[in-house]
Amino acid sequence: MIYLIIPVIFYCISGALDAFMDTIKDHWSTFIWNGKVNPQFWNPAISWTNKYIDNDPTKGHKTFKVFGITFNTFDALSDAWHIGKVIREGCNILAIVTALMIPFTYDTILIFLALVALIGALRNLTFDLFYNKLLVKK
Repeated sequence: MIYLIIPVIFYCISGALDAFMDTIKDHWSTFIWNGKVNPQFWNPAISWTNKYIDNDPTKGHKTFKVFGITFNTFDALSDAWHIGKVIREGCNILAIVTALMIPFTYDTILIFLALVALIGALRNLTFDLFYNKLLVKK
């Protein structure tokens, strides 16, 4: 039955990351690490500029070269919000893939349907725990 727990874990991590992203975006002033971390990386209100030369969108994207070919830097690695998003989406994909790997029999189809409901409920509870309790200053 351990194979039933793995997708739940990945989807709950997704919920925690979703709460993290919403907290730093919508409630930066009460974020638990506000004042302890560099806002240029952690605060989405300003960190979105990290992908630009000198943090100035009018100067264009930061770039790098590989074998003489110029590429834009990866926006997904430019700040905490985007890194959280990449990991969250990875967890969503892993939750789906690991759920699809469950060997199906008549009994496991019923368990799988119950698992879908459980995953949704646990993800929302995880989101609520992080968003309203763990990531904000009291």
